[in-house]
Amino acid sequence: MQTDQTGRSSAAKKWLIGCGIGCGVIIVIAALLVTLGVLYVRNLVEGFKDSEVMLEALTERFGEISDYTPEPTGRIAPERVEAFLTAREATAAERDKIAKSIQLLSDEEDAQIDVESAGGVLQKIKMGFGLIPQLADFFKARNQALLDVGMGLGEYTYLYTIVYFAWLEKPVSDGPSVRITGENQEIRTRRWENEQEARELSEDITLRRLHRMLLPILRNQLDRLMQDMPPAAGQDWKDALSAEVAAMEADRYRLAWQDGLPDIIASSLEPYRARLEAGYDRWLNAIEFSFEQ
Repeated sequence: MQTDQTGRSSAAKKWLIGCGIGCGVIIVIAALLVTLGVLYVRNLVEGFKDSEVMLEALTERFGEISDYTPEPTGRIAPERVEAFLTAREATAAERDKIAKSIQLLSDEEDAQIDVESAGGVLQKIKMGFGLIPQLADFFKARNQALLDVGMGLGEYTYLYTIVYFAWLEKPVSDGPSVRITGENQEIRTRRWENEQEARELSEDITLRRLHRMLLPILRNQLDRLMQDMPPAAGQDWKDALSAEVAAMEADRYRLAWQDGLPDIIASSLEPYRARLEAGYDRWLNAIEFSFEQ
């Protein structure tokens, strides 16, 4: 029994690490939940345990994130873009709940929720407690959706990165600039004292993490291209991919294709621009790729 509880706690901890700016909110609330009842925490950890079981199934089926190899010609097949969209659309309800909770906790100017009408501080605390099980539900739904469409986390991460950062030019630092502090036995939210510095730190961490995941993927693609050199792959594409890999090897903060996507990739995505744009939520950006293998 002791070993089982330790394993479950470890599973939950792995999901809570690395969420980026604003995830101090999650960790503080998680600690407070322990004082409110063992049963609640046990059910919560079970949710993350389910997510980890699905993650293990994804890894067993598709390999590690760094194992993924994109099409060597650079082209993204329509059925792969459809699979990506289907997986994201399958988690729309879970993502919407999390976004609303984060907006209420953030008090940012573009938040669509009025804190006063929502019940003030008490409502914030309620939403804060609800955020963690919502995250568990999201990861569980995301992993199940990927299994359903036949897509591994490597391909998902590759597509998310090039679609939203390299192509649609969404800020890597997108996410809430909020933290929760406990002072004098009170729970309250506040912005970072130096918000610009906090966002820059968050962006650096995110860039290094994405670089660590994406560089092996592009190397895999280049290796396959050099081995097979399919007729559809022209010299321009070969040169572009070689240059991008070299640039990423020279700069650990470089985002894949940060200077713009080659036409062969962009043209594969263009027919889906509206749906891909509609599927992005800045509030969820820091959480979208918060997973460990």
